[in-house]
Amino acid sequence: MRLDDGIRKHGFQRWYARELTQAHLHLLLVLLSAIGLLAAVELVARPDPGWNRLGNFALLIVCFGVSLWSLRRYFFLMMRAEGIAEQAVCPSCRTYGRLRLLEPARQRQTVEVSCKRCANRWQICDLGADP
Repeated sequence: MRLDDGIRKHGFQRWYARELTQAHLHLLLVLLSAIGLLAAVELVARPDPGWNRLGNFALLIVCFGVSLWSLRRYFFLMMRAEGIAEQAVCPSCRTYGRLRLLEPARQRQTVEVSCKRCANRWQICDLGADP
């Protein structure tokens, strides 16, 4: 979800919680696909006929691919959420996460926000925006 859409729909703190939840669900997928990968290695090591062995090898490749993709997605989502969270502190009053979206992203990477407490304005850069 784009940063400006997420803040507009849910507010910053809920957007941040959703990003962390999504990241950790990808981590769970890494764990499950790693279990599948270990099972596929066990199946490939069995002395089965050719087509069964080929199917087991295909399962091994799929589990490996899913593991790599979900691990990469986990790191992307965590780094993005943490990078944005570091910028969500008001430079004036040091209040964390109490911000209001002023302008949607112009260049897709920068949103202008203001503090709900002191009305100070600053920009938050989303350098890891989803493609």
